[in-house]
Amino acid sequence: MVNRLFVAALAGLALTACATETRTVVVTEDSCVAYGFRVNTPEYRLCQSREMEARRTGRMQAGYGEGRIVADAQAACRSYGLTPYTDRYDRCVRNEYTLRQPA
Repeated sequence: MVNRLFVAALAGLALTACATETRTVVVTEDSCVAYGFRVNTPEYRLCQSREMEARRTGRMQAGYGEGRIVADAQAACRSYGLTPYTDRYDRCVRNEYTLRQPA
């Protein structure tokens, strides 16, 4: 009887060990890292400097056309060295577009 109880307890522990899940979530405010640049590379530093310049100039005025905002966002992402029509480029354009929209 004790052996059966021990085996049942051991089986229960084994099953709970299989059900354990670990998740790691990393949240970054660094858009250049989100675009896929490695920290401390020349491309990363170029992206950072252009990001700072874009943020310093602020959002576009309310009368600024949507087409211009898209074109500016695309130009910014190309200037970061991203290849158009890649996932990194598309993510960059979405982010830049959002940041450039009038408040």
